[in-house]
Amino acid sequence: MQILSRLLPMLLAGVALSSGCNSAPSSEQSAAAPAASPVATQPASAAPTDTTSISAQLQNPRVGDVYVVQFQPRNTTEQRYYFYQVFAVRPNEVDLYPARQEAKDPQADTSAPRFFANEASNAMTYTRAEARELLQEQPGDVLHSRLVAVRRP
Repeated sequence: MQILSRLLPMLLAGVALSSGCNSAPSSEQSAAAPAASPVATQPASAAPTDTTSISAQLQNPRVGDVYVVQFQPRNTTEQRYYFYQVFAVRPNEVDLYPARQEAKDPQADTSAPRFFANEASNAMTYTRAEARELLQEQPGDVLHSRLVAVRRP
């Protein structure tokens, strides 16, 4: 449940950032987007599809890894994807920057400048155990979120 309480606000914030540019924010969205600064990313490689491989990558994270989270927006049957980039690795934790927008494709190009919100105020920290929990949908998660791939540069 701890992961859900951390992941759900991040996904909602991502949805707010992506739709805030095109429409008025809903009651679940924030109208304010953080100031941006460019971040260099490299093209991502093909994503693995089995959880054993993903779990191994979560246990051995690398700077530049991109975590691909699948979710289902409320009141739809569509699948969307949200991305997080590893920017620091410590013995038991990883620091991530969230994407500024969601995508319809898990292979979306994340190399564009400003794709990730790389300001300190947006940084998130996960322990490796918490990151492993992202592989499974958490009880009560209305967005049905789960980590489906780790893309390596």
